[in-house]
Amino acid sequence: METENVRMLYFSRKAGGSAKVHWWSRVNLPLMEIGMGGEGKMLCCPVPEYYWKNRGWEEERLTDCLNKLMHQVECEQYYLQPEVAGMVGIEEKLPPEILLRRLLHQVPCMEYLCCIGWEEEQPLLEELLEPFLPRVNHINMVTDNPQAYDRFAEYVYGEYGIPLGSAPKLGRNLGRDGRTVILDLKRDYGIPWQAFPKETIYVDFWSAREKRQLLEKYRRDAKYLSVVKFLDTIVKSGYNTRVNQTKTEIGKR
Repeated sequence: METENVRMLYFSRKAGGSAKVHWWSRVNLPLMEIGMGGEGKMLCCPVPEYYWKNRGWEEERLTDCLNKLMHQVECEQYYLQPEVAGMVGIEEKLPPEILLRRLLHQVPCMEYLCCIGWEEEQPLLEELLEPFLPRVNHINMVTDNPQAYDRFAEYVYGEYGIPLGSAPKLGRNLGRDGRTVILDLKRDYGIPWQAFPKETIYVDFWSAREKRQLLEKYRRDAKYLSVVKFLDTIVKSGYNTRVNQTKTEIGKR
């Protein structure tokens, strides 16, 4: 497989399967090329659940294999699905900016926008939201520190006429049925699923499985979006190109 200009290497978890056919064989990790919509090439590596037969991975061994694969393909950036991050025992991080941009472009409308957990990532989010601000009518921050957004409030009102409000908790009064988008950047935020408008679009920046399951169970009217859901849908459907699949041998026998 050609690996020039690889923008992104995505490690997902593949349920079942093993990386070694026999105990004496090399580790084989599959690679799949998928499109990035004109933004370069992305490779996906579905990491088998098991190292050999039904034996799980040791953190050090899997970390070494993933590092070697990243070196081989010379990717600019990488992203670990949260389940894979857990397998190698590292702390989850927000997805790279290129993936967050692609995620937000899946949102059809941002008329009423609610933001949760904005403080630590304020510069990044301001840049991500800039292309969408001309279509936004109102922004609400779910925060106990509204003063942290004084500069941003002044900017969006002065440039786009968008009023910016704040509230300590998420509530129905922060949006409108069928016209609300919630951006959730707080990994440990407990979703008050009863407390947002009908047919809300919920964008989970952390791709937390428990949040997705909660909304699918209790709020089927809401649309859940995340980077992992987006990427896994692309991989499963073979978006753009699913050719050039290969297996990369790594490590010693």
